[in-house]
Amino acid sequence: MPGSTYNYSDPGLSTSTTLVNDLAPLWLQDELLAIAQKLTVFQDIGDTPNMPDGEGKTYSAQRYERLPLPGAPLTEGITPDSTALVVNKVTAILEQWGMVVSLTDVALMTTKHPALTAATDRLGNASAELQDREIQKTLMGGATVVFPGGKTSRTTLAAGDVPTTDFISGIVATLRQLGAPTFPGAMYAGVVDPYHEQDLAKDQTFVLSHQYAETTALMNAEIGRWRGVRWKRSNLLPIVNLLVTGAGGVSAAAITSLPTGDTGFTAGSTVKITAALADPITGLDSRQIVTANVTNASAFDVQFTISATAPEGRYNLYVSTEGGLVPLYQGIVSKPVGAQLLVNVAKVSGGVSIGFSSTGAPAGADPPATGNVHVGYIFGKSAFAVPALGARVVTTITPATPSDSDPLKQRRKCGFKFMTKTCILNVDFFRRFEASSAFG
Repeated sequence: MPGSTYNYSDPGLSTSTTLVNDLAPLWLQDELLAIAQKLTVFQDIGDTPNMPDGEGKTYSAQRYERLPLPGAPLTEGITPDSTALVVNKVTAILEQWGMVVSLTDVALMTTKHPALTAATDRLGNASAELQDREIQKTLMGGATVVFPGGKTSRTTLAAGDVPTTDFISGIVATLRQLGAPTFPGAMYAGVVDPYHEQDLAKDQTFVLSHQYAETTALMNAEIGRWRGVRWKRSNLLPIVNLLVTGAGGVSAAAITSLPTGDTGFTAGSTVKITAALADPITGLDSRQIVTANVTNASAFDVQFTISATAPEGRYNLYVSTEGGLVPLYQGIVSKPVGAQLLVNVAKVSGGVSIGFSSTGAPAGADPPATGNVHVGYIFGKSAFAVPALGARVVTTITPATPSDSDPLKQRRKCGFKFMTKTCILNVDFFRRFEASSAFG
């Protein structure tokens, strides 16, 4: 048609059609329904340095290590050999994340509730949850993991392997022996999910949060103090159980008929694979298949098959380096409803397959045959940092004024962005524990 040639296409644009459930003339309740409350606690625990503008996006922190003590006394009149200083560093390359919600003018004018206000509120929730998830992804890949009940792996956990007084005391003793610094009040910081919270509260030696609050104020999501740890609750921690391999789940195999342009993994090499159904809110693994080997005498791609009867949702895919022991994150895919999905991972992609990355986060260990695995943490001060470039969160709302791309003021947008990356500062300053729960 005559007029402007500007073409605007946005699959996420919220219109009066997509917001039909909030349109008049039906009588609508004044109050909006509540959404599930998610507790984000990890950024409160880590260091939060701000990087200056103009100095790149790579964060680096240095540590001068302790000097080894001499093993013999001085010899009279002889100067001892010098002791060398050793300095180590940790680095992280910051990543930018963001979200946008778009609303049409018709949607804004015809909905009963202020949709723009609702959008900014939901974006605030999403920003906090997204940062919390990204912190956890780094921590899950770099922590020393301990298990109760004398178990030495996630796979062997069984009912009854729950956190107890002695188990928590052992972790605290280890951190103190390693010299992990404490937070104010000579306390460590612990994070548990609601199920482990009840396991702790059930223990006879646990000081209930209401008793603790009589003398010390409870901060964000705190539930109490126990065994030298101030405990916080998070319902964003992953809960992992077994996903079947094959029919009703996920499987993987080598294929040698490579898509055009792909470079396959080296003939005769072996890669380890796993896949996991992602939690619909956090994207963290929730149901995971057992790790398997994939190999072929010829160059090959890894082909994941998500069966038609597998649970609906998004799946995280993992493939190790050639000869590697731990599968690494390669991407997330969405399974079509009621249909099978085939996804290839190539050593080098020609454009159709997922190209292998050696920098992906490591997959978790295989879950046990039955039951859920719950995750918890105990942190010393400066165990990890969340450096940021610029403001911790930048929020935006486009003005209700005409512009070159929107001359008739038909759209409003709001969003957020941030640029951070979690960096583990000292693996000896925290422990992750994995256990069963008596409650779930």
